[in-house]
Amino acid sequence: MNFRWNVILGLIALSLSAWFYSLNQEDGSLANLIKKPDSPEYIGQKMETTIFSPTGQKQYIAKSDKAEYYSEDGHTDFFNPVVFVLDDSTSDESKQNETDLHQSWKLTAAKATLTKDNMLNLSGRVVAQSLLPESRLQRIESERATVNLNTQDITSNTEVKINGQNFVSSGLKLDGNLKQQVATLKEQVKTHYEINK
Repeated sequence: MNFRWNVILGLIALSLSAWFYSLNQEDGSLANLIKKPDSPEYIGQKMETTIFSPTGQKQYIAKSDKAEYYSEDGHTDFFNPVVFVLDDSTSDESKQNETDLHQSWKLTAAKATLTKDNMLNLSGRVVAQSLLPESRLQRIESERATVNLNTQDITSNTEVKINGQNFVSSGLKLDGNLKQQVATLKEQVKTHYEINK
């Protein structure tokens, strides 16, 4: 009879220790719910955002396939972004109903990072396309570029190609301003002019 009690008590002790062990195991599904420090605060699909200036005027419109916002430093990553830069010089009331007149530049890239101080860092097949037919600068192409969305300054430290009215230029660096339609190429600059008769 002593042997039976030892077996029964052993089984009870074994089942209690197994139960206690299972209580102390971490649940993997709960770990997935806890936000990691380097993960985004939110993720959006097919996003469209309109940004206004402190005076209430539209500054730019950003669309992307995917957007990730990181609250730690306030930056947002856009994937396949399309950004329409708006010209505030067309702010009179007669033109406010015609949204096409507000859009002066269209910026596209494979990826863009927008910092909290409105610096847009574009990378991968960067194209800045003028939406105004009379613009002296029509198109800027590079692999990487940075646009200050407050001042519309644009810079690039990679090879750049510019198409304008009657000319095509290329160089290794760019400093310019989209609003003023000014671009300065540096290092190994080549320009081809087309003369209209």
